[in-house]
Amino acid sequence: MINSKIISELESIVSKKFVSDKPEVTYLYHYDFVTAEPEGKCDIVIMPDSAEQIQEIVKIANKYKIPLVPWVSGINFGSIATPRKGGILVDLRRLNRVLEVNEDDMYAVVEGGITWADLQGYLEKNHPNLRAGITWSPPGTGVVPACLCYGMFDLGMIGGTGAEFINGLEVVLGSGELIRAGSCSLSNYWYGRQPLPDLSGLFIGWEGTTGIVTKAAIKLWPKLPYREDFTGITLKMDDGFPVLLKLSKVGLGISDILSVNLGWVQSWQGLNEKNAVQDAIAENMPDFISYITTQAYSEKQHEAQCDAIRDIGTKGGLRIMSSEDGVEAAQSPPLLAWGCWNFSRGGGGQWIGSYCSTREVVKFYNLSRKICLKYGKSPQFYSRIMFGGHYVVARSNINFNKNDPKEIENARKILSEIHDEVHNLEGVVMYKPPLWALEYNKNKTFPATTKLINNIKKLLDPNNLMNPGQGIGDN
Repeated sequence: MINSKIISELESIVSKKFVSDKPEVTYLYHYDFVTAEPEGKCDIVIMPDSAEQIQEIVKIANKYKIPLVPWVSGINFGSIATPRKGGILVDLRRLNRVLEVNEDDMYAVVEGGITWADLQGYLEKNHPNLRAGITWSPPGTGVVPACLCYGMFDLGMIGGTGAEFINGLEVVLGSGELIRAGSCSLSNYWYGRQPLPDLSGLFIGWEGTTGIVTKAAIKLWPKLPYREDFTGITLKMDDGFPVLLKLSKVGLGISDILSVNLGWVQSWQGLNEKNAVQDAIAENMPDFISYITTQAYSEKQHEAQCDAIRDIGTKGGLRIMSSEDGVEAAQSPPLLAWGCWNFSRGGGGQWIGSYCSTREVVKFYNLSRKICLKYGKSPQFYSRIMFGGHYVVARSNINFNKNDPKEIENARKILSEIHDEVHNLEGVVMYKPPLWALEYNKNKTFPATTKLINNIKKLLDPNNLMNPGQGIGDN
């Protein structure tokens, strides 16, 4: 229980203005934006403004054995920042500054609470020749959480997941110690994680259970003068996806390759599920829509790349269109991701999302599609080819009304069935799993690896205070 003495100690760190235990304030942090996971309730919210203040907060938490949850926006779509065990919620939004941009080494050093709007706006104003990879999520979502949780960026074909965009980290451990990982640990440059032991992995994929990231260096990329966005359409995933795989392996300056089915596109358009086409293939409508982005330095290079993309796509059976044909590819408007949850009123949604082998994507979609149709739901599917075609992200989404318990229960039933089916495929590893699915990952993981995870968690967070209840290395 947090008493007045503890509150006074927290206020002495950041002032009374940035500490609150009022119910109308703590309520704002009790649930994820869309995901229908069990809600939580923090006891108090604090908004620090520096790594040193976070250190002091963590020391108080250890002194009184109070849980700590790091939080940026609550729009993470995975219920990862939900305070499941109460305690202190550390709202990082005051830590939203760009501290440095190194144009030569192409990285930005940012604070842990910065959002995509903060970073993108800063780069456009001050460094217009550089760009960051951007997620398909609202502008208020956090940059650092997206990187730490293997987020998918629109430069994923050349950069990989968000984790691979991280050059280095500054972190407050569960013990209150402040550490740095990467070249920044022994120099003023944050250019990379090599050639030292890669300690950044102690915080990537851990859902905030090993420390609070206060600074991160994020890779940037040159903004080239020539760009084209292609749309490729065909009837079935079985026919279209192999063409994308071929494109991913031939260069051509491609920075992004993604594919969706008709259900996802209809959700983008904000159609009510009752008015949407449920089974595109049965209606002989294209159920495979792909988006390919290429960029180039010179006009001749650009023309050659575009010609090759058209040639490979057309020969593979895709109907290829671009701005030359009067077709603009789907870009990420500010609230694009929100639209994906509004097939039905209530704004709820959850997914079975996986990183997986390129060999399994078509099987993944066909299995999830069959189950969705069995329950009368329009299938929604999204996939992105990552890191030059080395692996793929794939996910199947279900919309529901967050205010209707029956819809939530039905959605979980469908997702659970999809989960059981797709995880029989080799090479499918779930990311940002809901709690009901996390045990599957634990049971499937190599036993000695699970033991190592638990030991690392105990070492970095000896009192098990960091974002408890997420199931990762809980002891």
